[in-house]
Amino acid sequence: MKDKETETKLRLIELQLESWKQLHDLITYGLDKAKPIISVDQERQFTEVRANLLQETEYVLRELNLLGDLSGRAVNVLNRGTSLRTVRELSNDDARRLETDWNGVFTKLGVAQGQLKSRRKAFAEVTPFKAFKSRLFRRPAVA
Repeated sequence: MKDKETETKLRLIELQLESWKQLHDLITYGLDKAKPIISVDQERQFTEVRANLLQETEYVLRELNLLGDLSGRAVNVLNRGTSLRTVRELSNDDARRLETDWNGVFTKLGVAQGQLKSRRKAFAEVTPFKAFKSRLFRRPAVA
């Protein structure tokens, strides 16, 4: 069997994780001062990924019951990195904080994804007969 709510949450978290990965790739490029100058296209891509995260993060975190755990860290990452040029100009301490906050959000989302996959597997092992039998024996006796 499949649980529609679990499947929906898994899809949300997969999309959210993909956006956080894209943001990390761009931040890593921005922090590497040995890399060539940042192009307009890279800056546009960074802005699009950041905008997507700004629009979707609160909704996704609320749906996953992670808003209290991750909201502050996610906002810190998104506020600290307003553009690739800003990221490139961060001090070493600020860059380290940015990476630490990013890692905290990414790790927590990954753990939540693992829990949802575990729940999906448990639902997959439930056959319609097992579900019926479980409901049948849980019903209170009628007097």
